[in-house]
Amino acid sequence: MRKSSPILRLILLNILVSTVTTLAVLWIWERAHPRPETGMVIETHETLSGSSLPSDDSNNTLTDPGFDFSNEDITINIRTIVGAGNLEVEYVEIINQGENPANLTAWQLVDETDNTFTFPTLILNSGGAIKIFSKAGTNTVIELYWQSEVPIWQSGETARLLNAVGEVVTSYSIP
Repeated sequence: MRKSSPILRLILLNILVSTVTTLAVLWIWERAHPRPETGMVIETHETLSGSSLPSDDSNNTLTDPGFDFSNEDITINIRTIVGAGNLEVEYVEIINQGENPANLTAWQLVDETDNTFTFPTLILNSGGAIKIFSKAGTNTVIELYWQSEVPIWQSGETARLLNAVGEVVTSYSIP
């Protein structure tokens, strides 16, 4: 029993040092990356997956962090389309190469046969990218799913990204 005592002390010391280190890293992170101040309240009745929520005011508000989402002077591009013709791997990657966040809510991604994906409520930060998979899946903050049962994209086709008023923002020709 005497020999296990030094091991027990080392384990407890390790736990203590790990806890203190984790708390220090979290404290430094919070100081370096403060949360944005909350501004006005934006009402929404749509989830990330696009389904409607009931008109219950208790859970349908988001806080606007105070950015100007005028979508002027933004640079949104289709970076690539991967796996064209293969539903399991096929996706489109869209990137915000501008200096400001961009509101992509109600934007559309359209192929040459007018298959259309409409973006849910989405703010794409400067330097941020998002993937739109053709297959079915559950939306996350960096991946959206078209919910298609067949591939959307084919080699030689051109993808178009339209803003909320239907203007072509960018296009991409699939090699």
